[in-house]
Amino acid sequence: MAKKKKLPLVAIVGRPNVGKSTLYNRLAGRQGAIVHFEEGITRDRSYSQAEWEGRPFRVVDTGGIVENPIDPVVKKMQDQIRKAIDEAHVIVFLIDGQQELTRVDEQLREELFKYGKPIILAVNKLDNPKLEQNRFDFYRLGFGEPFAISSTHGLGIDALLDEIVKYLPESPKTPEPTAEEAPEEEELEEAAEPAITKVAVIGKPNVGKSSFVNAILNEERVIVDEIPGTTRDAVDIEFHWKGNDYLFIDTAGLRKKAGIKRYVEHFSVSRSLRAIRRADVCLVMMDATEGITEQDKRIVDYVQEQGTAMVLVWTKWDLVEHKEARLKALKEDLDFKAPFLKWVPWMTISNLTRLRLFKVFDYIDNVAAQSRKRIGTAELNKFMEEIRAVHAPSVQKGKVAKIRYATQAGIRPTTFILFVNQKRLFHFSYMRFIENRLRQQYGFEGVPIRLDLREEQREKKS
Repeated sequence: MAKKKKLPLVAIVGRPNVGKSTLYNRLAGRQGAIVHFEEGITRDRSYSQAEWEGRPFRVVDTGGIVENPIDPVVKKMQDQIRKAIDEAHVIVFLIDGQQELTRVDEQLREELFKYGKPIILAVNKLDNPKLEQNRFDFYRLGFGEPFAISSTHGLGIDALLDEIVKYLPESPKTPEPTAEEAPEEEELEEAAEPAITKVAVIGKPNVGKSSFVNAILNEERVIVDEIPGTTRDAVDIEFHWKGNDYLFIDTAGLRKKAGIKRYVEHFSVSRSLRAIRRADVCLVMMDATEGITEQDKRIVDYVQEQGTAMVLVWTKWDLVEHKEARLKALKEDLDFKAPFLKWVPWMTISNLTRLRLFKVFDYIDNVAAQSRKRIGTAELNKFMEEIRAVHAPSVQKGKVAKIRYATQAGIRPTTFILFVNQKRLFHFSYMRFIENRLRQQYGFEGVPIRLDLREEQREKKS
């Protein structure tokens, strides 16, 4: 399978707080980037797909250009911005129409000219006809017609998009299949399978989430620093490996509620939790030198509650000296502190030495396949009969717990509905027994299982 050709890219650039993330969200048609009045919220490159007049393209949000950055994270942000400009086919230079031009604006103007790419000047925050007159002050930048817009209110966006698509390269059209090439029904069913596996990379701050993504890509795609909280937004990154497409979602570190002190951190945590909900598989990253902590358990609990498949990944394996002893200790740690995770596969990696880095894909593929597994109703009910033969349900005050009928209601989350005579007769230990037997028989490795009890409604005799 050849790697699919990427859509043309539009980069939004400008100094901090001119509304780049708001415009990015507007073009992408979703709240894809955190928007906040505080400077420096956007750090990594965020990509999304957009479309206008039948022309699909990608759009990238960038951090703010600053003069003479001193902070190491801000320096890395500037590198990220230049990489986005290098990749772009069209550049949208965004400025604040309610402020005078700054020296940074002038410097960025000179730099952008050197790229020799189409540059569209967008003057933001012009929210009414009176403010719209401000756009004439920006002709002196030499980019031609300044486009008056309000990203917040959607004003002038259509005209801006019309200008953007003028400079996009034509996408090659796929020829219609002939009668001989037309896919059979079975092929169409296969095509309905998800073409891309969404993988959320989650964990506490500083366990190596962004370092893992960068090591996989073999480039500094997301900013890595020793300062906790460097990653603030959930960043989507497409990746192609051995004929399969993946979407990695690098997330902000999930810290304890008591540790969330800034308003922006609430946004970051919210995006990380949303990434868990929309992922097919979560890679739960934990520090091998620490073992499983209470915060790790909270994170795993949330993944389990959402019904998302998961793989546990112990990072920083290069820092472990006595590896065999540590492996045994980690297993005992999981068995003692989190016995409910015995059905979740785990592995050790090193982002630094790249040890077992691409072995992760085997785990992802296996767990993703397990999460799509369905058990036929007839087969499931036959298996329930076998369970009852091995271990009869409990009896309370002469009443016997009975499973009259079972069916798999869905996947992601994997849910089984058991129609029973009375729910109160089913002790949690018997429910756990049923789950364990389902796993022994059918696998469901790394996949949370939900068992939903429903009392069978019987018609009352007249």
